[in-house]
Amino acid sequence: MIASEEDPNRARPTADGGGGLLALALLALLAGALAGLVGAIFRLTLAEADGVRDAFIAWAHGRAALGFTLVVAACAAACAVAGGLVRRYSPQAHGSGIPHVEAVLR
Repeated sequence: MIASEEDPNRARPTADGGGGLLALALLALLAGALAGLVGAIFRLTLAEADGVRDAFIAWAHGRAALGFTLVVAACAAACAVAGGLVRRYSPQAHGSGIPHVEAVLR
């Protein structure tokens, strides 16, 4: 190899003398903190939704047939939304998956 040619696979030092590694470490810390924050907010949202669901069911218990009908309708609507989301964004996730696994094993 001619001395003036550089190996394109060889790592080149950065102009700041290793500051790239420090920037990468700081970005990794920031990404981890943001991921933790999103996870914590998700958990808090789930806990709040659980409380709303419990309050709705407690309210429905005092309403006899109307309460029962509203709970069943809300469950049907939630299932329809979930089915629509799966059909639109992840059609390969339909079913239990067991027949697919058995077909792959065959």
